[in-house]
Amino acid sequence: MRPQPQHPAGRAGARGPRTLSATEEATAPGRLPGWRRGIRNGLLLGALVLLAAVALNYDDLPALRRSLAEAPFAVAISVAVHLPQILFTALSWRTLLPPARRPPIPAMALLRWYRESANALLPAGALVGQAAAARLLSRRGIPGEMAGATATVDLTLEAVSQLFFTLAGVALLLAGGDGEGLVRFAAAGFAIALGGAAAMILLQRRLPLRLLESGLARLSRRWPALRPEWIRELQAAILALHADWPRLVVATLWHSGAWLLGAVEIAGVLWLLGHPVTLSEALVIESLAQALRNAGFMLPGALAVQEGAIIGAAALVGVPPGLALAVALTRRAREVMLSLPGLLAWQRAESVPVRARPMRTSGGGAPD
Repeated sequence: MRPQPQHPAGRAGARGPRTLSATEEATAPGRLPGWRRGIRNGLLLGALVLLAAVALNYDDLPALRRSLAEAPFAVAISVAVHLPQILFTALSWRTLLPPARRPPIPAMALLRWYRESANALLPAGALVGQAAAARLLSRRGIPGEMAGATATVDLTLEAVSQLFFTLAGVALLLAGGDGEGLVRFAAAGFAIALGGAAAMILLQRRLPLRLLESGLARLSRRWPALRPEWIRELQAAILALHADWPRLVVATLWHSGAWLLGAVEIAGVLWLLGHPVTLSEALVIESLAQALRNAGFMLPGALAVQEGAIIGAAALVGVPPGLALAVALTRRAREVMLSLPGLLAWQRAESVPVRARPMRTSGGGAPD
């Protein structure tokens, strides 16, 4: 049989570069290469933290062995507390959506899980995960500008609620009378956090629309699915949410509850390790450690920054560095354990065709 000639366009389509659809283009940064990097980062994080634990506790190996022996139970406590945290933060985001368009709670919890998985294992994961979760939400029938606006405002409310949580921790610490120097340090840290939250809100209300539209217009020549006017629709949706104070308050309360659960996690793990602390002391550790952790937001899981933050904050309430590192090790193990399957589930969700994921409102059936 004579071989059929191949058309040049066919060869180009099979071997050469091709134009991606809008869905494929948006998905590409977080698909196969992304989750593979996440698995590699997760394994690397676990190995580095274990090495750090051994190095910093070399002179106290018996205590280190005890911490490692209790590690499975400590991780179990951490997971048991963190799962409600995921639910609370998912409920916060869901609150910002119109009631008639809210997906089922399990579906929102999955989206939040994907975001946390990216945050724990991918560089700049908080931004990557938030963008991916918003895009997956839009695939459920939510308009793109609404999905983007609710994701953006939810991220802002998370920062605002953390600001209040940090303020509570600083107040509890100062109530113990730790000196004027700490007062100044706490005031400076709070001012920085307040300035960051205010900048996020101001930027959302004063977006450089002309500059962004010009950039989108250039990109739309390459990807016609992009609409330059979308940025104005996004800001309009954000401003509408800013004016809806009841929803903002409820969403902030859900985030505040999630932050408080973090203090419960700290108290539970330290109790298991034989160094019980009060809930107030655990709140001081968690609030200050989370505030310091933000300095490493560009690193996967704030590598090394999170461990140092927990050790430093725990020292303020008298927790020995070895035990504080065991707490940090427990949290890192929990993050890796939950985030590795989260990245795999995210990749699978990205690969499901849009038509196979119909919109389900809160009054409909079970989520797909």
